[in-house]
Amino acid sequence: MTVEANEYVFDPAWERETERLKTNEAIWDPGTVERLERLGVGEGWSVLEVGAGSGSIAHWLGERVGPSGRVVAADLSTERLGWLEAPHVEVARVDIRSGELPTGTFDLVHSRMVIQHLEDREGAVAALVRALKPGGWLFLEDTDSLTLFRSAVSEDFLQDVRVAGYDLMRRSGHEPRGGHFDVAAALAAGLEDVSAEGRAVLVQGGSVQARHYMLWLEFMRPRIVAEGRVSGERIDEALLEMADPAHRWLSQVLISTFGRKGTGR
Repeated sequence: MTVEANEYVFDPAWERETERLKTNEAIWDPGTVERLERLGVGEGWSVLEVGAGSGSIAHWLGERVGPSGRVVAADLSTERLGWLEAPHVEVARVDIRSGELPTGTFDLVHSRMVIQHLEDREGAVAALVRALKPGGWLFLEDTDSLTLFRSAVSEDFLQDVRVAGYDLMRRSGHEPRGGHFDVAAALAAGLEDVSAEGRAVLVQGGSVQARHYMLWLEFMRPRIVAEGRVSGERIDEALLEMADPAHRWLSQVLISTFGRKGTGR
């Protein structure tokens, strides 16, 4: 694990990715925090936050564990994490696929929307389990995309762009049922007290949360159009529908999986 300094370089693409991460936090952070509180995260805990993004959950964890605790905010890209300035919050460039995590170190390892993008999901989960202290908790969050854009507007509201986008994402390695596989991987890793639950958010058009899905579609647009899946005109129409406050739709289901490492391990 290598701790690195960060420097900011202006780049429009970088700015859009930052906005995507922050709008994703706006959708999911409240439920994640609620579940972290339920786990009992508190003073003195040592926590690894995998896929820290722009750092909102790592920041919350840092305040929760206090100066006597430790939080490692880990990501492949650490440039957005430089604002995490507490002495007990470290920023680390980490690839969990490389086996460079420390062993038996953390009371909690949390990861949101990371595992479902990896080819070897079971191997990644096993690496996270090895990083736990005996008795420590693994908390994984990944999605099932089937509910996305379900709406009273119509039975097929935005389903054409959902199917087109997610088909291409699957071909790039994204698993749209990733949350289900987290449960199987936690069990395969020998964790105890494994449980899982799902949550979805009702998104209003034109909101910060809706902006997240607009950014997703804008990013996917060139590939969708190039493959003839959906026309550029239809994507323009879909973006207008997403921006309309009269429209509401369901997010994906985010499946939270919990498991505890046995004290004898």
